[in-house]
Amino acid sequence: MMNASKNPCQKVMSELELSWLDASEHAASRLFIWRVPANGESLLDGFFALQQHPQGRSLPDLFLSINTPFETGYGYSDALSRQFVEQYEATPDAAFWNADLWLPCYSAGQLRDLLQNFAEQFANDFRHLVLVLKPSAVSDESAMLRWLNSWLEQGVAAPRLLLIDTVEQPIWQPLHAANPRHVWLIEDEIDGMRVMHQTAQQQTDTDVDRLLFRRYLADAMLLLEKGSAAQVAARGSLALTIARHRSWADQQAMIHNLIAGGWLKGGDRAQAVEHYRQAQNISAEVPDASIKGQLRTQSTFGEAGAWFSGKAYLQAAKMYRQAATEAQAIPHPVFEMEGWRMCGFCLWLCGHRSMAMEEYARAIQAAKPVPLQERGQTTLPLVFQDLLRMYDKRRTEALEACAARWQSDKQQLIAQAEALLPPGPEVEQIRQADSWLQLQLETTFMRMREERENIIRRGDESFRRVVLLARDNLHPYWSGLPDIAHPFDAPPNEWQRLPAWGEGDVSLTDFAGSNPL
Repeated sequence: MMNASKNPCQKVMSELELSWLDASEHAASRLFIWRVPANGESLLDGFFALQQHPQGRSLPDLFLSINTPFETGYGYSDALSRQFVEQYEATPDAAFWNADLWLPCYSAGQLRDLLQNFAEQFANDFRHLVLVLKPSAVSDESAMLRWLNSWLEQGVAAPRLLLIDTVEQPIWQPLHAANPRHVWLIEDEIDGMRVMHQTAQQQTDTDVDRLLFRRYLADAMLLLEKGSAAQVAARGSLALTIARHRSWADQQAMIHNLIAGGWLKGGDRAQAVEHYRQAQNISAEVPDASIKGQLRTQSTFGEAGAWFSGKAYLQAAKMYRQAATEAQAIPHPVFEMEGWRMCGFCLWLCGHRSMAMEEYARAIQAAKPVPLQERGQTTLPLVFQDLLRMYDKRRTEALEACAARWQSDKQQLIAQAEALLPPGPEVEQIRQADSWLQLQLETTFMRMREERENIIRRGDESFRRVVLLARDNLHPYWSGLPDIAHPFDAPPNEWQRLPAWGEGDVSLTDFAGSNPL
């Protein structure tokens, strides 16, 4: 198929194919870093998904994306090897490969041997074996860098590793800088917004108004990222004209919010507020009650944010309170909670302490309909952290410092455990090192937890009441942010007991203390 006949997304896929074919010619490279703009990362993910689909594969290489979390180097090697084998064995009509000869893998070198054997056995089926690593979580970045450096020390191999970062956050740059000969950096300026814009321009529709509206909307969204506020407003106005003519109230509200965002980005808060208010007004004409409520609430949040960015905190508090009330009418507990929380925060910044406390109390109440297990993913923990800071800033900072020390201690313990192991560890050596690490982590965790409990215990009654209220609304072992989970996810009842002061009714009271630490 000629390139001219491809749609915008297909053209990007072709560009990525050429980039990979060029980069993969560098025989000395054992690891690749593919760097794209943040808004193009989803396109790169799509490229790898396409290459892993039997009908979408267009390259001679075999890609496998793995999101196994990183805890320790030996644990990561083991998890990668087992996931690789499991995925292969789950492949329909997979040819026999005796992976058991190479398992378990507890080091980068052992993993490399397993992958090398696979690549050699199936050399006629692909050119390079490429593991695309996107760990869902990383316990310690320095530990992962040690593991990656260990991989690079193994010598040239058929299997390659590929990491992804972005222009905005080039997290793997130190790895490339330290190993320019064996780490190849691929840079592509793919743009998700531009692909969306080009796709909209190519669409056809018998409804001319709808077709033009989509095109003007795509133009405005692209300009919001790359153009000026005036350009966003100009293109958005063309879309607004059509939406008014067709009485598309929901689309009018959305365009007003888009234009407001452009003005806010450009620093013209007065224009932004004006368009947010127009969005609020036009949303009243939306026939669907649920959509109407959400559009109006989002527009009110937008206006509140505009006032907040200009440090007009009292006006921002007023609008956040209005947003909370509107969210309550939908009902939308998370939006309502956030409205009350931000209203309280703004009042606190203005020095209106008692009024701020009332709004925070409303935020806690608004969170009640949210399932208990989901509240930690909302902004409710921030409500309690703000309250702790209001009552006793130094004591709250001490709790935060404990969490920072826990992370530092954990990283040191992981490094010590890995240092106990030889290059090709045996099962018994891994068992001993891991047992030592678990014991040390458990001991350190309990010490840190007790230290936090002592800090809380020495606080005054108001400080302790906030902690108890948080434990009642989040989980029974909450001790401030950052929240710290047990290192091995042991159930709380195996290691946690509430302190003796944690009894009785819990309520938010409006008195404070600043007891010395």
